[in-house]
Amino acid sequence: MSTHGASETEIRQWLTERIGDLIGDNAQEVLPDVLLAEYGVDSLQAFSLIGEIEDRWGLSLDAALTWEYPTIALLAAFLATEIAVDAVG
Repeated sequence: MSTHGASETEIRQWLTERIGDLIGDNAQEVLPDVLLAEYGVDSLQAFSLIGEIEDRWGLSLDAALTWEYPTIALLAAFLATEIAVDAVG
């Protein structure tokens, strides 16, 4: 499912909900500036998350993306840029 033009806020909200699901916590308790590793997100969960992002927004991403952008805020900002570029190009 491609959702071109998704805003950083929309992406951040989606990521917050997904991380909440992954760690079995309420999304309201997941903060955007906390390292994903601090929530206990392991490499398998991170890899799965990248796959979901690729499917949702039709992107092709590096599997190590969550290490390059280790918080929801950083990852959402990166993805908003990538989605905008993908929509244009």
